[in-house]
Amino acid sequence: MKKVIVVTTGGSIAFKRNTATGALVPVDGEDAIAQLSNSGIEVEFNEFSSLPGSHFTPMQGLELARQVDSLLHNDAVSGVVVTHGTDTLEETAYLLDLTVHHEKPVVVTGATRPATMPGYDGLHNLASAIRVAAAAETRETGVLVAFAGQIFAASDVQKVSAHSVDAFTAPGSGPLGWIVADRIWMRHRPAQRMFIPCAHLEERVDLITPGQGSDDRMIRHAIADRVAGIVIEAFGSGRLPPWWLPAIQEATAQRIMVAIAPCTGSGALHDEYGYVGSYHDLERLGVLFAHYLNGRKARIKLMLALGAVRRPEDVRVWFP
Repeated sequence: MKKVIVVTTGGSIAFKRNTATGALVPVDGEDAIAQLSNSGIEVEFNEFSSLPGSHFTPMQGLELARQVDSLLHNDAVSGVVVTHGTDTLEETAYLLDLTVHHEKPVVVTGATRPATMPGYDGLHNLASAIRVAAAAETRETGVLVAFAGQIFAASDVQKVSAHSVDAFTAPGSGPLGWIVADRIWMRHRPAQRMFIPCAHLEERVDLITPGQGSDDRMIRHAIADRVAGIVIEAFGSGRLPPWWLPAIQEATAQRIMVAIAPCTGSGALHDEYGYVGSYHDLERLGVLFAHYLNGRKARIKLMLALGAVRRPEDVRVWFP
């Protein structure tokens, strides 16, 4: 029988203690777990935390990665599921993808509706994630997110709806596969994966999202605060107002790592425009480019990279 460990961190996908056994089980979910066991999957629950997604931190994510990695090294374990609040689920999933280096599946899931609300989606997502984590088809695919019957790569997935049960998608790439009943259908595998070996991460990384006509106060405040890194969600395929360039130049001169991510959350950063503030000016200033990552994930990546190495030329390895 295959064995899947479910590591719970909190969020709307609620759990409770079974009064008879003391085991941690989903709310009203004993029957569902019994069905999974009957299908050849043994399920065990471990509690990591009981936090809403908005309270979870990257430091806790790195600690979670260590726990997941330890569980995967148990020969009896086929895969690991992590349940998480959806507010920051994609950030934790991407952090795990960058720091857990194992061929066994790791699957992150959650719920957009609490267990007390009609249409609670937690049990369906959990059962799906457990099946994905036990499937041979999902080995060596990195960290996955299973939600509303779809399977996404952690590097691509984004939350796009506050309340809909199909709150997650992968702009530009789509799902890797689907869960239909007890079958796992994989359409394709992630094109590339990256592993950042680090014992700690750099917490002093700011995320800045300018709007039309925004001044450069936020980046200058970050410089004054001596942050280690700044991620800026740029317009289009890598453009910023021209009056931002002096502040960016000052930041790089002070060895603050500045990374540019697309404000669209997906797509490569590059253009052929020649006006001031376009891609060629940012490239000339020596910034990093976080292609195909939204700002939140680019921040996670920069935090981990700065935790692994300190020299700017070494950090660039993680931002090709």
